[in-house]
Amino acid sequence: MRSAVRTENPVFTRARIRLTAWYVAVLAAVLILLGGSVYALVREQTLSNVDSGIKLTAARAENAYLDTHQPTAATAYSRSPYFVAVANSFATLTTQAAADRSLPNLDSMRVAWQRGEDHRTIGSGADELRVYSVAIRREGQVVGVLQVARSTQPEHDSLGNLLGGLLLGGAGGLLLAAIGGWFLAGRSLAPVKAAFDHQKEFVADASHELRTPLAVIRANAEYLTMEQPGNAELREIVRETDRLSSLVDSLLSLARGDDGAGQQMGPVDMAAEVEDAVASLQHLAKERGVALTVSTADGLLVRGHAEQLRQLIVILVDNALRYTPQNGHVHVQAVADGASALTTVHDTGIGIPGHALAHVFERFYRADEARNRESGGTGLGLAIARELVKGHGGNIEVDSAEGVGTTFAVRIPLARAPAREGNPPVKA
Repeated sequence: MRSAVRTENPVFTRARIRLTAWYVAVLAAVLILLGGSVYALVREQTLSNVDSGIKLTAARAENAYLDTHQPTAATAYSRSPYFVAVANSFATLTTQAAADRSLPNLDSMRVAWQRGEDHRTIGSGADELRVYSVAIRREGQVVGVLQVARSTQPEHDSLGNLLGGLLLGGAGGLLLAAIGGWFLAGRSLAPVKAAFDHQKEFVADASHELRTPLAVIRANAEYLTMEQPGNAELREIVRETDRLSSLVDSLLSLARGDDGAGQQMGPVDMAAEVEDAVASLQHLAKERGVALTVSTADGLLVRGHAEQLRQLIVILVDNALRYTPQNGHVHVQAVADGASALTTVHDTGIGIPGHALAHVFERFYRADEARNRESGGTGLGLAIARELVKGHGGNIEVDSAEGVGTTFAVRIPLARAPAREGNPPVKA
């Protein structure tokens, strides 16, 4: 019995990555919400304390002015970190020298003279100033305007340090979450992976063991058919045995592909493999009355496994021949397309319904059950093709229209860049 090679399956690797990404994303959302709320609350409280200090200084300076009737008594409160200015009128301004030329802010004083008070912020960042202007009243009459201003640079420096700490802590938390998430995702997927591995082993081993009895059944059925050429039941046994053998081979290919048990890859001439695969199917094309042509370009060296790439082309061409009516045409082309070898298989067959295009690479999917059964298909060929392409780091696409034809396009990275720009000459 064949022993499966235990390698990390790309399906589980992707699932593990997605689970880890979810762990990190959820934690990031929590940290952003929590950190943003903390920062906003601290900022609001910090600036509120600045405003409270400004108003307290303004109240003391106003009382000193009213008690002494001397503006200088109010401006005496102009000491670090507060700046205090008094205007008896807009022709008389008593203040200490302001290091910041934006002070005193006359616009704020004018508004306070008219409305009683004015609170505003001027500048931004390190140059931000909180300015508070209030009208000085005596016996209900405005006799002056007092302005107190204070730089918020110390608070912004502290808030910047807080934000940096939150970001650094958050980044560290996300890194730990990614490491822990990767570990936990691996642990959580381990039972599923083990069951999947056992299933793959069973399918591969069962498929391998079924080959011998199927070969014996077919050989005996063929022998009996030679003795009884008119026996329809024997012909049906041979036909269904062939179909079952094809299904077993497909299951074995899928199991090996899922298991990642492909042979070592090396440089492969994609054009040569395409030509060989097409040549091997010419007899089948003639039997079905379909013209099968091929054109390839030089310099299509890819890194891969020759047998698997040939199998890929055989699957696509065989699929095209199955669904192309007599006198139809199947054309296979291999050219360089940027950094990839582009292989297309175009047929003038019956086409694929639009609703089925998204499912053609699914295992056992049949767009038309009756028509697929008549053609002898197993519903696994295109699924195997997709796995083979993915195993070579490429991608496969399909474009089709009912009654017009179908084109499969396979792109596999080139092992080296083409020697010159543009596609090399195409060999017909």
